[in-house]
Amino acid sequence: MNSELESIFFLSIWIGAWIEKRIGQGVKGVISYVVIYFIVTTFLFIFTNGIEVWFINQMFSFFNTYLLLGMLYVFFIYWKSSEQKT
Repeated sequence: MNSELESIFFLSIWIGAWIEKRIGQGVKGVISYVVIYFIVTTFLFIFTNGIEVWFINQMFSFFNTYLLLGMLYVFFIYWKSSEQKT
């Protein structure tokens, strides 16, 4: 696996490993990960809704994008490579 990408997306891989251990990698795992993503981003949006500081809004926007890209990395690369090992 690509250790540089794994070090970048460590939070998403950690969430993906937790979901994989409890639910699995299949459709239920993907749906669970997407639901967790939407819950987290919704709470971040609610938390930053009244804040009018552009830097904080940009920071949370980048964090949401980081979570989305990490989720896609887990789906298409991390889980696929772990399926090939077994």
